[in-house]
Order: sequence, then C-alpha cells, then structure tokens
Amino acid sequence: MREGTAFTRRRLLAGGAVLAGAAAVGVATTGTPFGGGDRTVAYWHLFGGGDGVRMADMLSSFNGSDTGITADPVTLPWGPPYYTKLSLAAVGGRAPDVAVMHATRLAAFAPSGLLEPMPLDLLEKYDIGESQFLPKLWESGQWKGRQFAVPLDTHPWVLYYNTDLLKDTDLLDANGMLKPITGEQQFIDALETSKKITKANGVTFETRGVTPWRMFLTFYSQAGGGPILEDDGKQVSIDDAKALPILEFMGELGKRKLAPDLDYAASVALFSNKQAAFHMNGEWEISTFQAQKMPFNMTTIPDVFGGVQTQADSHVFVIPFSRTRSRERLDAAIEFIAGMVKRSDTWVLGGHVPAYKPVFDSQKYKDLKPQSNYASAANNVVYDPLAWYSGSGSNFETVAGSAFQSVLTGALSPKAGLDTFRRDVELLAETPAPVPV
Repeated sequence: MREGTAFTRRRLLAGGAVLAGAAAVGVATTGTPFGGGDRTVAYWHLFGGGDGVRMADMLSSFNGSDTGITADPVTLPWGPPYYTKLSLAAVGGRAPDVAVMHATRLAAFAPSGLLEPMPLDLLEKYDIGESQFLPKLWESGQWKGRQFAVPLDTHPWVLYYNTDLLKDTDLLDANGMLKPITGEQQFIDALETSKKITKANGVTFETRGVTPWRMFLTFYSQAGGGPILEDDGKQVSIDDAKALPILEFMGELGKRKLAPDLDYAASVALFSNKQAAFHMNGEWEISTFQAQKMPFNMTTIPDVFGGVQTQADSHVFVIPFSRTRSRERLDAAIEFIAGMVKRSDTWVLGGHVPAYKPVFDSQKYKDLKPQSNYASAANNVVYDPLAWYSGSGSNFETVAGSAFQSVLTGALSPKAGLDTFRRDVELLAETPAPVPV
C-alpha cells in the first residue's frame, strides 16, 4: 500500500457508518464493476448539458487514439449525491480509477484517505507536471503540501454585458469593449445607466441561491479580507471590519432596486430578454447566450473594492483510493488524465479557462472570443475556504447564500446578515466530519 493512503480502523468504522446512513436514505452504495484489465480506465464525472457534450467529444477522441487505453466513463448527477457516491465507492472498495472533482472539495476527501496522492514521477512521464500548469490552479490541487489533483480548468465568476444596449453610452470603447470600472461609485453608475436604458434593472444575478456568497467572497477578497475559516474549518475567523462594508454595498444594490430578487433561471432569462444590460454569473452560461445569438461580451469582475480577485472553482482530476489498483492501471490512469488535459482546447469552448499552459498560451485560445477576454481571472481566483463542509454544492455555500440573500433583499441589516452567517457556519464547524480527518 502506498504511503499516505492507508485507512485506519477508525476511518473504516466511520465509513461503515456513512454507508449505513446513505443506505437509510436510499443512496446507492454499489460501485460500477469495471473490467478490461490494466489498460481500461474507469472514469466518473459530473458533466451534463453542453459540458457533457464536450466531455463526450474529448473521450471519443481519446478512445480513438493509439494509447491502447480504453476509458470507460460513468456520468453521475452533479452536487452532493455525486460526492456521497464517490466517498462511498472509495470506502467500499469500488472506486473508479479517475474521477472529476471540484478543487474546493479536496478538504473533504484528501485528509480522510479517500484519495491517492498523485504519483509525481508519472505526471512528469506524461508531461503534466507542475511546470505545465497555471500556478494558482496547480496549487488548487494540493492539500498540506501534497498534490492530490491535476487541474482541468478554472470557472470564475464574471461579468456579462449586452453590447447592443450599451452601444450609445460612454461605457464602451471604440472597439465595443467595456471600459474599466473602478470603485463602488463607478460600478453603481454603470448599473444606473443599465436601469435607465432598460427601464427595468441594473444587473441580474441569482439571489435565491449561492450567488450572494460568490459576490461577497469576490468583493471581500478585493478589499483584502483575511481568512474566513482557519484550522481546517474548525474556526470561523471572518474579519468583520472588512465584511460589513461589503454587505452594506450589497444591501445598497437592493435599496436602489438595481438588482432584483431572482432565482437562477429568471436571472439568466431577464438578461437574455434585455431586462438588464449586465449579468453576473459563472462563465458557463456562455453557451446559452451564444445559442440565443445575443449581442453580448464578457469580462472579469470589476475592481470595486481595490483588487481584481474573483470567486472561482476548478474542475480537477483525482485518483480515488483503491487497495487493489495495480501500478500498470495507475500508469494508464495518469496517461488518461494527460490525454484529457491536452484536449482542453475543446473544453474551453464552454467558457472554462484552461489550466494547462500550452492551451492557455496558444494563439488558438487567444483568438477565441469572448472566452479569452476574461482569461486573466485565472491569475486572481479566490476559492471557497477549505473545510470538509465547504466547497461547491456544499452546506457552507447554502447557508452563506441564504444569509447574504437576506441582506440583498433588505430582510436583514448587514450586521444581522453577518451575524447569521457566523452563527450558521459555527454550527457547521462544530459538526464532526462523516469520515474523520
């Protein structure tokens, strides 16, 4: 058994408790049996929609190559069920050879022994070592200084704008690109311009979900806010002096009726229907607006609070723990990961920023518009704080989104919203991890 991957008796007992609890609520605990020998790679991912189509294209290309490896993929629903299934598969000895995760979920998997550390010699063998990736994205695959993941991309929070609605304003330059917006007042002024043009809204974004958290983390980080969680999530350490002005600004958007209270689908639809000149979201909605043939462009989130940071996550490849995986099968798994990363020129069509430098630096990517317009965000991404209960699709994002939505709508004052956030996160921090870390 390789160093750092052994399960203790305590972890196995805890894993058994997780399995029992999952069975009680109807979660399947039987992994998919894969055969085919050491050159067949069992691969789990969570991509649907346009991302699912692009992933299928990449898999078809890889399986048609001359590596002699066959990738056997399984697509599972995104969100908590996916991560529950993956953890149970590792505990139960039915793990795939390769899986996709969000980088922000590593804190729930790596310290519990649910992932294999990446074999650095094999990464170098297939030319996907550290030097081949954007530094911040490579670091997103680390836990306590050890590499547990190879990044495929980053998907930052970005600003969309309708070029047709803004064409007669002074917000666009001669090339139709949004001029830099700096500071709270310039940002408010731009949204007021949008509201005047549309006679409706300044900006749309989801308020009834996790997006208020993404907005908060973006602006809090721009303002130089310190760690929100410390001690692997056991301590809530948010800086109130930095956080309160951000929440006051978010509350002002609601008071001025610049940002309506919307669910996700409505926020996208109103921007599509020219009910706002601006839209804030992850870059993944690019395909939606392209399919609608909208006159739009995209850029990084403006420097509103003195920085260029923006909230993001990354899709990463991991090797789930297995006692029985042979060295030959591990080699094939790493070669498969390399093959997928090197095909990320297909992946970026859906908006994600590539982590692999040869693709990121390529002229082909630079010429891809509007995708490359916000590529610089990859150097300034801010990930959710690391804890077993944090990350994309987590309870942390749910409680944070709820607390900060109430500030946006005026249901809570900024101070009350911050107090609610702290109280709810402290409850998560006090909850023991399902698999002890």
